Amino acid sequence: MIILRYSITCWFFFLSISSFAQGYFEITEDVAEAYRLSSTLQFDLARKKIAEIKISEPDNLLVYHAENYIDFFTIFINEDEDEYNRLEKNKKIRLKKLRTGNKNSPYYLFVEAEINLQWATARGKFGEKFKPLREIYRAYKLLEENQKRFPNFIANKKSLCIIHALGESMPGLLKTIMGVTGSIELGTSEIKAVIDYSNTNDFVFNDESYAIYAYILFFQNNKREEAYNLLKEANLDHSKSPLLCFLKANIAQKTGRTKEAIKILNERPRGDQYFDFPYLDFMYGKFMLYNLNPEAKTYMLKFVEEFNGRHFIKEAYQKLAWYELVTNEDIVSYKKYMELCQTQGYALVDEDKQALKESKEKEIPNMTLLKARLLFDGGYFAKGYNLLIRKSYLFIESSEYQLEFNYRMGRLTHELKSYTDAIKYYKKTIENGKKQDSYMACNSALQVALIYEKQGNIKLAKHYFDQCTDISPKEYKASLHQKAKSGLNRIKYLMK
Repeated sequence: MIILRYSITCWFFFLSISSFAQGYFEITEDVAEAYRLSSTLQFDLARKKIAEIKISEPDNLLVYHAENYIDFFTIFINEDEDEYNRLEKNKKIRLKKLRTGNKNSPYYLFVEAEINLQWATARGKFGEKFKPLREIYRAYKLLEENQKRFPNFIANKKSLCIIHALGESMPGLLKTIMGVTGSIELGTSEIKAVIDYSNTNDFVFNDESYAIYAYILFFQNNKREEAYNLLKEANLDHSKSPLLCFLKANIAQKTGRTKEAIKILNERPRGDQYFDFPYLDFMYGKFMLYNLNPEAKTYMLKFVEEFNGRHFIKEAYQKLAWYELVTNEDIVSYKKYMELCQTQGYALVDEDKQALKESKEKEIPNMTLLKARLLFDGGYFAKGYNLLIRKSYLFIESSEYQLEFNYRMGRLTHELKSYTDAIKYYKKTIENGKKQDSYMACNSALQVALIYEKQGNIKLAKHYFDQCTDISPKEYKASLHQKAKSGLNRIKYLMK
């Protein structure tokens, strides 16, 4: 009887301990490996590791953060609405688990903020507006509070810097009503501090931090070469990460290094252990098209045949149409792909909107100007410039193509650093195109502003940034105005 009472007492004692055990947050070796597997898209191995952690470290709540990465990347890459609706319920389950953790840990608020940011980004793929705003605001308040409580917790800055860097150009609702504030300078200084820490410490978010820093340098600070050099010198191994392949190839191509971008994509990891990333095939095909390579079609077709998501499908059909025009001079196939451009995919991002607009116009692009555009997009500036100079006699008297000819010449001379010529061509484009639907006048105003900003002529830079926001094209309006607002935010401190 005594033994029985003792056994019952012990049973209740251990039950009470397990019932009230508080979860903790610790980056153990296994948790770090779960993060690495999730962020390199090795999802099956990541799930296996996460299952092991839930047995060996049942109260280590960081496992739910690593698990959320899998859902986030799955939704972000696949863009499958049914999958999105199925996985969405996991957010509440994970947050409920996390809230049982140690409130005195700097990870307590940080992880909840991270999950909110990831879901806000994922929702953007499906055109949602209000839920993402609420989640961004929730993340912002959590990170700000966490920063006050744990000012030396470096991971906090990794996420907070994104909101701060975008703060000045965020929707008015977030800025005025919800009180989200920040600046490009603040966000940049925060991510720079994270990188400095990562360079001297074993930091689980190292690769992700470099990706954020490159993004902020490239898009918010307009420091493209600095962003490229950052990634080049960081020694990030893209051969083991499809996401790093995407990032490094994208930045290399946008800085005029298309051959290097193709090489990076050729070196991407392959095999059943990696989650399929079809967009990399489209990137590869598109980059090959920029040099008028006949093999481009194979990879773009692979993308439209295998990808069941929402974005860049219309653009892919547009690029297939362009391929037929510049490679085969096949107008029948051009029209076939442009018809598919109208019926397939969604017009949610600027590239797809522009492709849809072109498909509805029913006009066949001028082959010379289209080749010059592709060569420019690929960074083959001298080749494109020489093509247009040789064929300039075709456009001098042509009112139909004069706007685009001036625009293409402006873009090419700009990249060739012939700034006086570039400004001349851009101004002609602005004058002739500011009342048209085309994006060319709007982007010309932006490019003139960037030239003047680089030259230190802040007054003229402001004038053309303002002019950019005053022009309302039907395509690329959101992204062009966003870049102009970022420019105005950069120079406003220099005007005081």
